[in-house]
Amino acid sequence: MLCLELHGEAFMRRTMVGFAILIIICAGVRSAMAGDKIDVPKVVTKSDAEKILRVPVKDAKGRNQNGSGGYYESEWSYHAIEGDKGLYFDVLYAGRDAPAHLTQTMFSVLPADGSKSTGIDSLGDKAIFCPNETGMAMLHVLKGDILITIGIHGLSANAVLDSEKSMATKILANL
Repeated sequence: MLCLELHGEAFMRRTMVGFAILIIICAGVRSAMAGDKIDVPKVVTKSDAEKILRVPVKDAKGRNQNGSGGYYESEWSYHAIEGDKGLYFDVLYAGRDAPAHLTQTMFSVLPADGSKSTGIDSLGDKAIFCPNETGMAMLHVLKGDILITIGIHGLSANAVLDSEKSMATKILANL
């Protein structure tokens, strides 16, 4: 009887220690995941790009880059296998040590080429659509200290706005 009691206590102790370790691991994973920044190709996939551009595309090319002071940028593109169609992304997180209102200042000078822009309602804090004569149509979205830029080249401006808004919504949902 004493043997069963000791064995039962040992079993209970091992179970409690295992449970405590599991809780610590889960909390650590959750903390790590909470600090993760967006990786654009995981949100807007190659398949998504092919549907938008209506042609086969190469694998995404780009980078995710951490900088000092919390700065982070996810800059990626998809290019058509043939032709000049392309889909471009730049998601910039201003770091905690960035100059005050950095992304807001950047947004205020867009479009950079001085072309016309159209305000877009109910997307982020502010959003503008900027088509230009080179065949590039860009959507810029400001959300807090994050600036999202999405560009499509090779399709008419009229054909891309809804796709860009849809991708921006998808990215915003993953921030």
